[in-house]
Amino acid sequence: MTVADSGHFTFINLPILGGQAGITDPTAPPLSGKRSGEITAAYVGAFFDQHLHGQHEPLLEGPVPCQSRSCLP
Repeated sequence: MTVADSGHFTFINLPILGGQAGITDPTAPPLSGKRSGEITAAYVGAFFDQHLHGQHEPLLEGPVPCQSRSCLP
């Protein structure tokens, strides 16, 4: 999966916690910690809904059409 403006450490808790504390890494990609948390929650939730609850999750089928810079719900 590739997300615009993200980097290797974008999808861990550090950007979220740092953003809440007002700490940012000037060398990090511009995707905010809040947005990386939203994307992570969407994909993890979809994964568990599909594999544990048997609900079909279109988000896991492949690329999401871009309608904004972040391209995800």
